[in-house]
Amino acid sequence: MVGKIDFSVEPLVREALGAVVGKDLARLQQALGAFTSDEAAIHGLNLATAVSLYVLYDLNEGARSTNEELAEIAGEVATAEKWVGVAEDEVNKHLQAAHSGTRVDQILPMERVIILAYVIAANLLASYCDEGEHWWDLLDRAEAAIEASPER
Repeated sequence: MVGKIDFSVEPLVREALGAVVGKDLARLQQALGAFTSDEAAIHGLNLATAVSLYVLYDLNEGARSTNEELAEIAGEVATAEKWVGVAEDEVNKHLQAAHSGTRVDQILPMERVIILAYVIAANLLASYCDEGEHWWDLLDRAEAAIEASPER
């Protein structure tokens, strides 16, 4: 988890996630281009990854996902997000690395890490929000938990 959220970057992350949920590639490209510096882009990437981890922990009621569960989720994400060209193996690598605390950019090229972070987070938010809830409601809960967690 990231500890404290950079609230100058949070709206940019939210826009990128909304673009993915809406399956709008042009909007996603524009959203990713809105990060004004490498530092802002890293903060956004970290927040998107932390949101994914929150949803996974929430899904498992606080328990850590198994490698098999992560692989199954990777297949679901890759199938649902074919429109953006993510492959199951790279989604799985991203999830496994993020879940184990490994730097994802040491396993996958940075340009893939960026796309994957937002695609995975948006998919998990949209797929696992409670019935009658919008994906951004789950995002709000995730951000509240991230903000309340001790910094690492």
